[in-house]
Amino acid sequence: MFFTFLLVFSSCKKKGCRDPFSLAYDNTATKDDGSCTYPENDRKSLIYYSTATWCQYCGDIGKDFVDDISVDFPNSQVISLHKNDVLTSDISFLTQAYLDSVNGQFGCPHFYLALNSVVQPSYSPNNFNQLKSAVNGDLLLFSKVNLDLDYSINGNMMNVKVQSKLATNVTDDNFYLSTYILEDAIVSEQNVLGTYSPNFIHNNVLRKEVSDYADVFGTPLIFNQNGDNLTSFYEIPLDSTSNWNYSNLYVVAVVWQKIGDNFNFINLEK
Repeated sequence: MFFTFLLVFSSCKKKGCRDPFSLAYDNTATKDDGSCTYPENDRKSLIYYSTATWCQYCGDIGKDFVDDISVDFPNSQVISLHKNDVLTSDISFLTQAYLDSVNGQFGCPHFYLALNSVVQPSYSPNNFNQLKSAVNGDLLLFSKVNLDLDYSINGNMMNVKVQSKLATNVTDDNFYLSTYILEDAIVSEQNVLGTYSPNFIHNNVLRKEVSDYADVFGTPLIFNQNGDNLTSFYEIPLDSTSNWNYSNLYVVAVVWQKIGDNFNFINLEK
């Protein structure tokens, strides 16, 4: 009876991650087994790309720039902001409007390193190195916040969890979290040097910001005394028409910091 009691007692002690701020948290675990995960120090770079299906250079030199930067810098994330076409979303419109307010209005294709204008390939097609140099320098910067994320799709709903952690000795505040839904492999026409290609493949298309209201900089991040935050979004409605291919959707979480009236890019996770 004694050994039976020990067996039953020990079996009731389920091991797992007991930290609710970790993506590995198991709410059924009664004993911590060291399996909790935390974001690693991993700087990534954000590139906004202004494009449009009617833009003749976007299907040519713009695409080349996107493909090359994605290959050269796997720790970068291109987000395509479509202007006045069938792939324009509310959040891409708002983001482009903010970029215009900061940098002035440019045509497309145009590339920004986070919120700062870098290069317009149609005017300087040989200046890919200008974009490359900007991204390379950005990836060398210290990141005040590091992230992990997890998401799942159930029917036409998405659930997203973003784990954020302040870097060691960072005591700053006024951080914000934008959580974007993007889609790859969208087949739609594209002007390529004056001729429309009906089966052009569009990638990194910004579909939605997951919070209840669309805002360029998302929602405030409040960290606990250990510098941890877990932000969860449940039952985010996805487009229920055939316009979205759920298997090609993915999530990008971006952290900003507000300093005065300005926002600075801090880091992202994809």
